[in-house]
Amino acid sequence: MIEHIKSVCCYRFQDTRFINGIPPHRPHYQLFFFLKENSGAFMHNGNWKDILSNRLFFISPGDDFTIRCGDESVDCFYIAFDSPDKNPGNIHDYIIILQEFRSEFIEVNISLAAACLMQKQEEAVYHLRLLLEILDRMTMESHISYATRHAEGAFLDIPRHFHEEEYQIEYFAAGLGSIFINNRWVQYAPGFFCFIPPGIPHEILLAQAPDLDNYSVKFRYVADPRIGSPPREAFAVPVAKEKQPLILGLLKKIVGEYVMDIPVSPNSLKKLLTLSHEFQNQDGSGEIEDLITRVRHIINTDYSRPLRISDIADQAGISPEHLSRQFRKHSGQTLASYINYMRLHSSLIMLQNTDMPLKQIAVECGFKNVNYFTTQFRKRYTLTPKEVRKSSGSDEDL
Repeated sequence: MIEHIKSVCCYRFQDTRFINGIPPHRPHYQLFFFLKENSGAFMHNGNWKDILSNRLFFISPGDDFTIRCGDESVDCFYIAFDSPDKNPGNIHDYIIILQEFRSEFIEVNISLAAACLMQKQEEAVYHLRLLLEILDRMTMESHISYATRHAEGAFLDIPRHFHEEEYQIEYFAAGLGSIFINNRWVQYAPGFFCFIPPGIPHEILLAQAPDLDNYSVKFRYVADPRIGSPPREAFAVPVAKEKQPLILGLLKKIVGEYVMDIPVSPNSLKKLLTLSHEFQNQDGSGEIEDLITRVRHIINTDYSRPLRISDIADQAGISPEHLSRQFRKHSGQTLASYINYMRLHSSLIMLQNTDMPLKQIAVECGFKNVNYFTTQFRKRYTLTPKEVRKSSGSDEDL
């Protein structure tokens, strides 16, 4: 909590020109609290955010920021104050003021602006302290900070960005498109669930089609054994069909409460975290069996060329970590061992049934050179390729 406040000023701007004209790199703390949505965006330390209703941006001294308000009108409280204290981290760079705090928060902003207008500095500092206390209280508990539904219309793609403190969940009940996560693009389809922890860059290409139905939820998490903990890794997976009604019903409830300004129950967040873990670790379903089949087909078709797990995962439409975990769990071997098995098995068939030179067999089966091929072959079959060829009745070896 910032305690030592030297001076404070506060204005309520209705004209976009005043907001866009505020220079960056000011040597004091600044807050921008937007009461209504604007078609523009806010850049803070290289990270762009949309200007949404009840969103607050907190700027520490020396931070780089840019404001681009698109609409001519705006409703924004601008606050600037000096303090020798460093932000201890309780106040994040941006936050949406929760429903249960909004009335109180707006009243304090109005009182602060009035005190500054009448040049009553002591009163202004008092109201600023109240405002910072509200922000501090808001960050002490886990909560849903944003929830919306995109359906039945055309929507703008969501550019690449990340969240400092928020977790994000995307669920696609209908529609096709792409999402960038874990440094790769994944194709999503109906029933696809995406989980994005803080600090993970992501981008979403929303299908410009009438059948799009997407649910987006952001939440802040503070360690609390009553609601559990969120997954640590980002992932994007298809949800088992029997689980889809559960997640869809829960997201409809969360979005409905958020839109109607009803505080979202902590129990809903607990259920959301529980389902997220289930989806991350789901097993033994038709979707997993289909996944293993697809992956084996990819390997069986392309084993002659260099194969990276990230390339296979990209073709399968899931993260490399999830693919490796599920393949080993359901096939009993790692992806690397299965690729090596397919290459060696194919080379054995070629040695026994063709007169193809060893160098060519090594290339056809995806090995870097004959020496490496020979070493791997002997490890598996205890014989060298030449010995196998001789036993099959052919003396061709080069």
